[in-house]
This record gives sequence, C-alpha cells and structure tokens, in this order.
Amino acid sequence: MKDIHDIRPPVQVGFDPVFLKTALITAGGIILFILVFFLIKKYLKKKRQPRDLKYLPAPLPPHEAALKELKFLFQQQIPDPRLFYFDLTAVLRRYIGRSFGINAIEMTSQEFTKGIALLDLDKTVKKEMTRFLKLSDSFKYAGLVPEKDRVKEDLLFVREVIGRIEKDLTAEKQQEDL
Repeated sequence: MKDIHDIRPPVQVGFDPVFLKTALITAGGIILFILVFFLIKKYLKKKRQPRDLKYLPAPLPPHEAALKELKFLFQQQIPDPRLFYFDLTAVLRRYIGRSFGINAIEMTSQEFTKGIALLDLDKTVKKEMTRFLKLSDSFKYAGLVPEKDRVKEDLLFVREVIGRIEKDLTAEKQQEDL
C-alpha cells in the first residue's frame, strides 16, 4: 500500500504568529521613536533656558507694582465703571496679598474684610478699606453707576491707602532693625 498524502496542507485558524510578531515589533518601534523624540525635545528645551536667574529682572516690590497699576488705571478712559471697580479692587487685593502674604485675590469680599480685620494695620485704615470694599461691591455687582468724580476720588483713595500702609510697614521694619 502507498502512503496517503494530503492534497492541501492544513489551514491555520486564528492569528498568524508571524503577523502578530511583526505588528508587535512595529508598535514597539513607534512607541520607542515617540519616546526618544519627546526626550530629545525636553532636553533641548531645558538646554535653551538660562542657567542663571540673574538675567531675569527682579519683581517689583508690592508698593511699586500697585502704584504702577494705579497709574495705568488713571490714564485709561473709563467706559464701564463696573469693570473699573473690578480692576481697582484687584489692585488693592494684590497689594494686600503680596504685602501680608495672604491669598486676597481668591477671597470673597466678606472673607477679605475679615482678613483685613486680622492684619496689623491702623484701625482707621481698616474701617476705610472695609467701607470702600462695600461701596465698590455695590458698583460691581448691584449695577449702581457712580458719578464721574466718585471714580477719581476712589482711585486717589486707594493710592492714599496703599501709601499709608507702606509707610506703616517701613516704620515697622525700621523699628525691628533697631
């Protein structure tokens, strides 16, 4: 008797192991290429940054930065008093926040007035600032429109308050140095 031979070879079912192996090697190569690309990009970006921070300008002291912002507000025309009062109270909040190390920008008006009450400031300054914040809230949120003279008075008031606080802070620093 003769040996029996198949007419066709057996058909494989499922994934072809050669195809699976090729797909995994290709995917791994692509992932490796992307990883190397981002590592080189990160290295070059880090290399371009200045090593010494002496080349960066020093930030302005809180007093000077606030006066600079107030000067800019004073030079602007005031088309919308509501936005002006948002900017004016933001200047005051940034100054207080940077000078006393509190997060005044993120506080609500009530939290900010409570924070002011806890600060080591003159009582009249605290009362005037609280009164100003309540008045500016009525312009910002209630839709009241201030007179033209009121806007300039409040701008000068904020400048004066910042000057008095800075004067008190420098006097305290001088006393501590002695």
